[in-house]
Amino acid sequence: MSMHPFLIFPWQRPFLPDLVDTVERLSGGHPGNALIVVPHQRPWRYIVRLFAERGHHGLLPRTLPFSELVAQWRAGAGGRAKILANPLDQGALLHECVRGLARGDAALEARFARMDMARFLPWGLRLAALLEEMFTHGLEPADLAHLESEVAAPAAALLGALGRISRAWRAELEERGWTTPGLEQFLAAQGASEIPPLLLPAEDRPVFIAGFSVLSGTEDTLLRSLWRAGARVCLHTDPNLLEAVGPHWSCAEQSAWMRRWHARAEAAFPLSAEDARHRPHLEFFAGYDLHSQLEALATDLGHGDAASTAVVLTDSALLMPVLHHLPEKDVNVSMGYPLARSPLFRLVDALFRLAEGRAEDGRYHWRALLHVLRHPYLNMLQIRAEDGEALALRDGLRRLEALIRQGSRYVDLPACVADCRQQLPRPLADLLEQCLGTAIDALREVETTAGLGAWLGDIHEFLIAHGGDIWRRFPLDAEALFRLMRHVAPQLRQNALASEAFPPSLLYGIARQLLERERIPFEADPLVGVQVLGMLETRLLHFDRVFIVDATDDVLPGNPGQDPLLPDPLRAVLGLPDARRRERVAAYTLHRLCASARKAHFYWQEGVSHSALFDGKKLRSRFVEEFLWDVERRKNHLLAPGTPPLRAATCEVRQSPREPRLLCRTPRLDAAMAAFLRQPLSASRLDVYLRCPLRFVWETLCRLRPRQEVNEGDDPAAVGTCLHAALRALYAPWLGKKVCRGDITQASALACFHEAFDAADLRDLLPADARLMLEAAVPVRLREFLEHQPEETFIVALEQRIDAELSLAGRSYSFTGILDRLDRRDGLLHVLDYKTGSIRKHDFALWSDDAFFAEAATACALADSTGPCVSPDEGTLARLEAGFEALRERLPSMQLPAYIAMLESREGDAVGDAALVELRYRGEEHPLFDGLAGEELKAARSGCGVALALLLRHMEYAPRFAGRPDVHCRWCPYAPLCAS
Repeated sequence: MSMHPFLIFPWQRPFLPDLVDTVERLSGGHPGNALIVVPHQRPWRYIVRLFAERGHHGLLPRTLPFSELVAQWRAGAGGRAKILANPLDQGALLHECVRGLARGDAALEARFARMDMARFLPWGLRLAALLEEMFTHGLEPADLAHLESEVAAPAAALLGALGRISRAWRAELEERGWTTPGLEQFLAAQGASEIPPLLLPAEDRPVFIAGFSVLSGTEDTLLRSLWRAGARVCLHTDPNLLEAVGPHWSCAEQSAWMRRWHARAEAAFPLSAEDARHRPHLEFFAGYDLHSQLEALATDLGHGDAASTAVVLTDSALLMPVLHHLPEKDVNVSMGYPLARSPLFRLVDALFRLAEGRAEDGRYHWRALLHVLRHPYLNMLQIRAEDGEALALRDGLRRLEALIRQGSRYVDLPACVADCRQQLPRPLADLLEQCLGTAIDALREVETTAGLGAWLGDIHEFLIAHGGDIWRRFPLDAEALFRLMRHVAPQLRQNALASEAFPPSLLYGIARQLLERERIPFEADPLVGVQVLGMLETRLLHFDRVFIVDATDDVLPGNPGQDPLLPDPLRAVLGLPDARRRERVAAYTLHRLCASARKAHFYWQEGVSHSALFDGKKLRSRFVEEFLWDVERRKNHLLAPGTPPLRAATCEVRQSPREPRLLCRTPRLDAAMAAFLRQPLSASRLDVYLRCPLRFVWETLCRLRPRQEVNEGDDPAAVGTCLHAALRALYAPWLGKKVCRGDITQASALACFHEAFDAADLRDLLPADARLMLEAAVPVRLREFLEHQPEETFIVALEQRIDAELSLAGRSYSFTGILDRLDRRDGLLHVLDYKTGSIRKHDFALWSDDAFFAEAATACALADSTGPCVSPDEGTLARLEAGFEALRERLPSMQLPAYIAMLESREGDAVGDAALVELRYRGEEHPLFDGLAGEELKAARSGCGVALALLLRHMEYAPRFAGRPDVHCRWCPYAPLCAS
């Protein structure tokens, strides 16, 4: 039979209807005699539907995907049946081959002779993938020498022996009765001249090769054999292939195909003038993120007619967000959803991460543990109690989470579980222990892939046993579980490395790779209406409306991944397709899809340039640039963003006036404040009110507690407690004695610090960087602290609790506090308060401002003159507010004034001054009165009582509690309440 010319089907028209017409015409009206060879199985469903719509009664043409063509070709060659080797089998076999060849190869011996399986397996899996790809392209691997400057040394050694490794590997596969899909294609291509009888073209049995655009090596060999025997090649492409005018650049591979086969082309049927003039109506939308694209997509889908519609996703990760935005929920999803994006994978990956981060003493990092405990699968499980009541596992998990949040960064899980059991019913406690034992404890004992497969099986059984009917309501998750048990777990249990012990990181990496290769299929029905599919699934298909989502350059055409074994520039040396060829394939797929559509919509995100270093927003695809340029060329002007057909996402941003957040005093808040003032008052609580009354209300009156969280960063409170303990121990031997500068050495101070550091367990509480910085800074800070001590002082008290009843402007209040250190200097008591944080300086001129204190005393007296349970008038409230604001600005802390007033209320030594000791910088003392003496000192001490009275009267009578925005808002736990 003579070789037929290639049949050119114009891509301005749908391909499959024209192909069906051609099959009917060339088969003499008996399409059941024809054989159609296609790249994949999906066209068969459309061909069946087309014949059904035409009312065909009889046999349908046989549609054979290329994989089945290879299988029949190999079956016709005879020979024994072989077992497909999975990737782990291939890696184990390659390890044997490489170690065998290393005996006679110095480069291989230097790199791989003593390399165990755990270190070799990553290289072995890459090598197996490379050999598989070369077999697919019909290439005999050859040794590539002198690549030491191009790739890493292990890769150069493997490539230098690539041909020998390939031959040894094939021999081992043959001896064991194993094979691979690529090797099957390679062997079929070697016997391409012997066409099986069922595939041989004949006059009464025409064969059509349809839908191929770019051929691999084995496809080229096998399909050429069929073509030479009389098969017809049907190309859906640019009709300019028939003319002197050059075809579209994306069809260059098809032109090269025809030249390579020395074939001529003819039109499958005449092209009408209307079809020749057809151009799709193009619309473009530039969004600022995925959500803006999906919002525009939903609007555009709702405005169209009921014509066939395709929502094309450039990345499978877009599937779930897109489905949530479709106005019509009854859609055909024909692309597989990656198992790696399912909740099941997140559960397994969270367990792996938990095990990888386990400390040497067996404790787990608290955040990784919470990721496991919060997983929705575990929180959906339940158990029946003896009385039939359903007990939800989530109740036990929440109790356990609360215990974990109260602990440290690394959790002793058995101890937490033991404490949690006491708070739970016995059936629920047993279920919790079984859950953690199956998911967490059992993984610690896994060392082999077989053990890992068994562990995954136990996870599956536990989820099924305690999930009840939930899996019927979540079919996607049920299918993920099925894939786990029927595809992934068997590969882990049944391979040549099943009993080989691996380190956990490699073992978990193997499992992750196998899980990432799995895809969850959808039922591809119905074939009309809105269809959601990937770019590859659009091959051979036609749609009136096409919506391409996230058309950015990193996925359309996409960037090649970094392969440490064979980088992209070296692929052409072996005859493998490089990034340029993959780009042409993607371009043909996109242009063919859009050429026959009535409307094509492109969506992408832009606005920030993408760089390799920082993950900025993406750039629109170069293919979209080509479509834009085509529209601009036809319109003869550049398209301005925001004007049709180049739309852009817009959002109106208005500056909202920043108003201070406040709460008006209510009867319940008034009662809570009154109850607070009747209790013993601490200076730290008063400082909270002085800094921000609104935070005081949230924290003290409303008793809102911040979310309990383990501190993973610096812990200033713990560091402050440690330094206070160290200084208390440092001065304890001098209690009741006089100490002079130089009596206390830096060595003794460091010894006290290290003792307090170990007692506080800061090595576990602080991150490594914070711990190292603290240990490096403390010796310097302690030396500076000792240098700034007075020449001599008498230590009166250390960490002494003090309680006092103070009469402030005619009112009696109870106060309490703890003095860090009380000294006697020049016959007067001096209060010292250690501060490890920053110190806000106060206005020293305040103590000599008689007018301020007189006004404060008057405002307090006026507020009290109204009588109990009666609110002061507006004028008095305004004077209180003005005095309070002035006090906040001039005296940022009431701690030292409160201590001075409390000491003065007791009989004993006269009170001198008080000072804050800034431990974080130089250890200097910052006195409250700054050297005042005599009557000035007495007046200043009296002013402390007036300042306290003003603050307390404001707390009692202020009609509203306003927030005071400041730098402290950055770490305030109630900042979200103010922003809401």
